[in-house]
Amino acid sequence: MSEVAIHEDFLGCFGLLRRDEAWLLVGNRRVLWQGGAPDLVFDLPGGRVEPGETLEECLTREWQEECALDIEVGSFCFVQEGIRRIQGVRHYAWRSFFFEVQSLGEPRASSEIESLLWCPDARLPEVLQAPYHQGFLRYLENRGRYQFDVWDG
Repeated sequence: MSEVAIHEDFLGCFGLLRRDEAWLLVGNRRVLWQGGAPDLVFDLPGGRVEPGETLEECLTREWQEECALDIEVGSFCFVQEGIRRIQGVRHYAWRSFFFEVQSLGEPRASSEIESLLWCPDARLPEVLQAPYHQGFLRYLENRGRYQFDVWDG
């Protein structure tokens, strides 16, 4: 294998919750571009799978941490895989699994996030601007089970 920093590879799990024609998103400050300033970025709730965790355990933990919400994990939707390049050099790969979830209550922003947003379909392309969001937007368009992206920046 090349000089890819394997310890930085990302394995993630994210949940899709839709209510009243809108998707639940969580907002945090993130630096998306090398040398950039932190911006408020909205993402689907979820995150990194920790060592020894199953995807379902990760998703359950992340939703509790971010939205103070117990969930039931539903159907598998898609997987997104990609590579991150910085100044043309490959730094790591990511793989994220996406599942439908059902909530067992009302979500509320925890101390781990800045805000929650119920985002209607029509606003998703303007709100989801990070390079890693493209797989979700394509999934909504064509329901493909596998998405691949390259994140340059």
